[in-house]
Amino acid sequence: MRRHPRLTTLAAFGLLVAVGLLAAACGGSGDAPALSDVRIGRPAGPNGAMYLTAEGYGTVDRLTGATTDVADSVETHESFMGADGTMGMRPLDGFDLPADGALVLEPGGLHLMLINVDRLDVGDKVKVTLHWESAGDMEVEAEVVDPADAGQGGQ
Repeated sequence: MRRHPRLTTLAAFGLLVAVGLLAAACGGSGDAPALSDVRIGRPAGPNGAMYLTAEGYGTVDRLTGATTDVADSVETHESFMGADGTMGMRPLDGFDLPADGALVLEPGGLHLMLINVDRLDVGDKVKVTLHWESAGDMEVEAEVVDPADAGQGGQ
C-alpha cells in the first residue's frame, strides 16, 4: 500500500506538536538549573567558600542550602560592605534563581560557606548536594582551586 506524501508529512507534524506540548507540560526545557564554574576556594582556616553559576531553566527556583561530607554544615551567605568600610558576611535563607536568568555565586558576593571544613588541597574534587525548592536535590562535584583563581570561575 502506497502512502500519500502529504499525509505522512501531516502525521510527522502532528507527532512533533504532541512532543512539544508534552515537553512544555513537563516544565519547559529542563528539570534543573544548568551549572558551571563550580569551585571551592582552598580554605586557609576552618571555613571555606563555594562558588558557581546556575542558569535558569524556565522555572523560578531557590537554592536553599547544601550538604557535603567534608564540612560540618553549609550556609548560604552574602558578603557586604559595612558602614565603617570593612567587609562582612551574613547568612541568608537562600538565593533566588530567575526562570530565565542566572544566579552567580562569587567572591565578594553570594556564596555557600562550608563550616568546619576538612583540609582541602588545590585539585581535590568534592561532592556537594545542592538543595533547590523546585528542582530538588542535585549532586555536583566542586574542584578546589587556589583562592586567587576562585574569582575567575576556577580558571
